[in-house]
Amino acid sequence: MTTRSARPEAYVAFDLETTGLSPKTDRVLEVGAVRYDAELRRVADLERLVDPGVAIPLAVQRLVGIGPDDVRGAPVPVEAIAELADFCDGAALIAHGGAFDLHFCTTLAPDAFSRRLVFDTLELARILLPSADGHGLPQLSALLALPHVRPHRALSDAEAAGALFAELVAAAARLPGQTLAAMRRVAGQTEGPLGAFFDEVLQGARVLSAAGTPPRPRLGLPTASAPSSPRSRGAPPAARPALPPAAPPAPPAPSPHAPPPEPLGDFAERIASMRLDDAAAAALGPAGPLARNDGYEYREEQVQMARAVAQALDRRRRLVVEAGTGVGKSLAYLVPLVLWANRTQGRAVVATHTVNLQEQLVDHDLPALSHLTRAPVPAALLKGRNHYISLRRWERFLARPDVQGRTVDVDAIRFKLKVLTWLTQTASGDRSELHLSAEEEPLWRRVASDREDCLGSACANWGSRRCHMVAARSRAADAAIIVTNHALLLAGAERQGQVLPSYSALVVDEAHHLEAAATQQLGSSLRGFDLALVLDRLPAQPGTSVADAIDRCRDAGHRLFGDSKGLLIEQLGGEAAGNGRIGLSAALRDDPGFTVLLKAGRHAVGVLLETAALLEQTVEAQGLQTDLLPQPQRADDELELSAVALRGIAATIDHVVCRPREGFVAWLELRAEQSELHEAPIRVAEPLRQLIYEHCDSVTLTSATLAVAGSFAFIRDRVGIGEAAEELALASPFDFLNQALRVLPDSVPPYDDAAHDAVIAEMVGGIAERLDGHTLVASPHLAARPGFGRHQAADPAQLPRGSANRAPRHEQLLGRHRHPWRAPPLRGHRQAAVRGAHGPIDPCAHRGPA
Repeated sequence: MTTRSARPEAYVAFDLETTGLSPKTDRVLEVGAVRYDAELRRVADLERLVDPGVAIPLAVQRLVGIGPDDVRGAPVPVEAIAELADFCDGAALIAHGGAFDLHFCTTLAPDAFSRRLVFDTLELARILLPSADGHGLPQLSALLALPHVRPHRALSDAEAAGALFAELVAAAARLPGQTLAAMRRVAGQTEGPLGAFFDEVLQGARVLSAAGTPPRPRLGLPTASAPSSPRSRGAPPAARPALPPAAPPAPPAPSPHAPPPEPLGDFAERIASMRLDDAAAAALGPAGPLARNDGYEYREEQVQMARAVAQALDRRRRLVVEAGTGVGKSLAYLVPLVLWANRTQGRAVVATHTVNLQEQLVDHDLPALSHLTRAPVPAALLKGRNHYISLRRWERFLARPDVQGRTVDVDAIRFKLKVLTWLTQTASGDRSELHLSAEEEPLWRRVASDREDCLGSACANWGSRRCHMVAARSRAADAAIIVTNHALLLAGAERQGQVLPSYSALVVDEAHHLEAAATQQLGSSLRGFDLALVLDRLPAQPGTSVADAIDRCRDAGHRLFGDSKGLLIEQLGGEAAGNGRIGLSAALRDDPGFTVLLKAGRHAVGVLLETAALLEQTVEAQGLQTDLLPQPQRADDELELSAVALRGIAATIDHVVCRPREGFVAWLELRAEQSELHEAPIRVAEPLRQLIYEHCDSVTLTSATLAVAGSFAFIRDRVGIGEAAEELALASPFDFLNQALRVLPDSVPPYDDAAHDAVIAEMVGGIAERLDGHTLVASPHLAARPGFGRHQAADPAQLPRGSANRAPRHEQLLGRHRHPWRAPPLRGHRQAAVRGAHGPIDPCAHRGPA
């Protein structure tokens, strides 16, 4: 563990360029470093080309611009790293993604670089800039307008890392004092760079600020009084002149037969007296206000769908629409919905499967329709409550220590620091602003709003509207159009009140997912982590009956999930991978091997129900350390909530393991070597009909894929929309046979081959170069592979789905998508090529084994 010392007297930002990713097989190619004094004023720099002594891969040459001729006669790696060690003497280190560079340094000079204090600007940026779209060095340099003249050259990257570090110090110094005090307490649990940053470094910055010295120094040039280093190369190279911004694409020329769009006010007046279907068709037509937008294209299929939706609204009917890719179904249902809501003052709900589509509808599509009516129709986005942070659960989680004996939960410390920063910035409390990593997902579950851990109106944050979930529902109650997800349609009423306000019209987009969403919502799942979350809520005093009961629940849970894992491994085979599932059929339940799990299940149900009864009978929170609760005066409510949650867990165990229910299917699943219990209804058509369709005047189901062999019979049967629903099938306007090409290269090394990433990168770079950019890389793994960006011929914009419209032209987009049809929607002609790298296509989703 790195030892914390007093505030550093000097800093060195450094970066290495290498021939590959492994210190064992690859070599250093270039060293760059910048030295700063205690006030982060630049005093010297170091730049050295290095002869790696091995061939430089072509992909690396293209990326960094260094070839064999450039390094001929240069120092060897050991000499260059020794020179870097001298340059860094007595200084704390700064690096972006520093573990990679430090690994090479410690391999070549272990005495000089082991146990060094290293501030990783990637780690700090994720904490202090939690809402940034990405945390790569080029992205952050562009976001903060930092000088980064030559990306993927060592000195330029070191300069950018140093400038970024100064920005992060300044950003932290601007945080409220109460937030900084909490961050110091959290970071101070471990002796490492995070503790040093929020203690010595940040304290020094605030002292300088109080003394009148700005905490954000200029890092462009060395100070005039700085001593010249014997290995200094002088001032940084002059910046290259900025390229002029690309001109926006010219709007398409209007058809010579189309009338020019009429003034917006006149259009709203004219359609006010039209039938709803005619008004929707006019709005989407060449004379409508949407024709003013760049990239407008008249689509007959879109108009047909808009008319059908409008007629379903007017006639209070049900409608099923298959609209092929490119029809433009979002506007085809939003236009008539906006006009209908304006005319009737009714409320409509649009439910989609993906959050990305929900955000697109609210952030882009609905605002574009604001001119269709005299006054804009209010709209709101309402996500599932687990998307919003619970301030009460957060306070409880923040108070928990992250050090148990000699074990330090560094992931929890980073997450807490990140959320502390974010809470000073967010107005919505929506997790989408945080860009959570896979490691942070379990931590988010501890602080997300949860109906089983919500005090409702008894919570201090409820009445004040500080609760982000309550604020979101309040905005939805005031909206005429609510955009939400499939699951919330089935949420019904909770203990804390109604989820969705009443509505008259419903459009379900991505309706091919509706059955699966309903199955999940009406079923139940249980993991050991779920039980631990409930038990961890109550800070029981050791030696009390409550503490003993909680311990018995933990033991029963460990036994249950241990025995279920044992049965899974037995049934799947001892050599099975860490993932798999088995259906709990009648034959398996009769197998003698199931008896062990059945006994564990019955024991767990009994223990959980006994504990729930004890919690319900406990008065005045006896046995609890109430001072550790977010609201000590509500300790009795906390006990009641925990009891309800334990009864719910007991019911799930009973239904899955002990007494299966008729009409439901139960199964065990092994995921990441952890066992899970699952139960789901076999059919959801009747619940959908009773809970959703019967409460709406008009229902429209739409997707790009609903019909099977031209028939809607299957979707009608599975989702219960009924025989009376009208049908419409619209083909895609795209000519896929003539506009798409599929290539299966046979020269790519296996995924686990060290050369795999470099070959893929070179292939992608070649395609992008020939197409002048215009390339989307849709891959389930490349964006997550460490160091893949080092192999790329051009820097990609690593954007999440839904962000592609912010990318510049001629750009590569790299996203983590297994399926190309789920990739970011690209405007204009950006998507000239789609490349999927590695990974079979998953089979259709299913509920589990029958």
